[in-house]
Amino acid sequence: MRVYLEAFGCAQNRGEGSSIVRDLAGHGHALVDSPAASDATILVTCGVIGPTEHRMVARWRTLAQAAPRVLVTGCLVPLRCGAFEGPGRERTTFVPIREQGRIPELLATAGTPPATGGTGGSSEVPPFAEELVLAQGCTSACAYCFSRLARGRLQSIPADQLSGRLRAAVGRGAREVRLTGLDTAAWGSDLPGTPRLPQLLARLAPDLGPARLRVGMMSPQSLAPFVERYAEALRIPGVYRFVHLPLQSGSDRILGAMHRGYRVEEFRRQVGQLRALVPEVHLATDVIVGYPGETEDDARATEEILEEIGPEMVNVTRFSARPGTPAARLAPLGPRLARHRSRRLAALRLRIARQRLERWIGRSVPARVSEHGPGHSSVARLDNYLPVVLSDRVPVGSDVEVRIDGARSTYLLGGVASASLGGSK
Repeated sequence: MRVYLEAFGCAQNRGEGSSIVRDLAGHGHALVDSPAASDATILVTCGVIGPTEHRMVARWRTLAQAAPRVLVTGCLVPLRCGAFEGPGRERTTFVPIREQGRIPELLATAGTPPATGGTGGSSEVPPFAEELVLAQGCTSACAYCFSRLARGRLQSIPADQLSGRLRAAVGRGAREVRLTGLDTAAWGSDLPGTPRLPQLLARLAPDLGPARLRVGMMSPQSLAPFVERYAEALRIPGVYRFVHLPLQSGSDRILGAMHRGYRVEEFRRQVGQLRALVPEVHLATDVIVGYPGETEDDARATEEILEEIGPEMVNVTRFSARPGTPAARLAPLGPRLARHRSRRLAALRLRIARQRLERWIGRSVPARVSEHGPGHSSVARLDNYLPVVLSDRVPVGSDVEVRIDGARSTYLLGGVASASLGGSK
């Protein structure tokens, strides 16, 4: 069949979308570049907040008008299938996340015309980066989290399977592999006798070849047992010195209401340990603004801890009650107050990030070109995954020495000092 696919949301969703595409190709289906050219369209949905759900439903309606058949999967299935109402519902199949492997079988319909006219889409050009999903679900019980309900309890993928999938990604031409999951530090805790994340990185490193490895989001309570060992793993050649460690709130009272499983001091301690052992580690964190019951003191506490630790990146999300979560039963904050705090925090995080990034100005450091930008520019990643916008057009995949000339709130500016043009594209 001719199949069109769109995937939205987190890296895990995108990785699952890419896996579906590869699985379909292995079963003889062809990827096309528009829903109108397809026999079936697949929509991988995200439901992290209410506005995102509304966008997903609107996108489904548009796709259902253009495609003869639609398959919907991702975090809105099966919890929110009822939101997909209207014309096209009778031609829509809902596929739970853990049954995505059945999609080629579902599309193997008798009498389907042979797949012709497809562009091949992303299958023609090896992707620079691929997502490698470590596990489904997680071990946490966050009161606001819709993804936990959608994906269930932790089910880690065994290390030997991950090693094989990594080798396959590198064999397809990937030069960056992103380990993803709801909580990467929880990997292996459900497999008796299995080493934890630091040992997994050491095991995967020999399979990297010319590629590099970036580890995705992890929760402080899962990282706590092996912070120092994980810091050592970040120094393994080929592993980006990058940590995505969500804070969510600077108030212990709000963290308790969220059921996050740690206190602010634990987060502060972990950041201190990581920076002491890996001084140039790139810290990304997340904050939820306007959680039910949040006072002005709670909001100020969040701002104060961010000022103190100075993360290079802060993702700010305004609280959105999701159906079925304990937090949905709580009295919400007024929207005007939540918007005010969100804007205040957004301005703060840009100021903090710019101050952190300005420390790099004047240095010459190694980087790898990951994509081309507008005009003749390129984007490269330092060894700690900070992005540098280069004034030079350099082949993607090239390892270069870059001179840092400036900084913005979300990226550095620079030029190429010297290059080893091993570009893959």
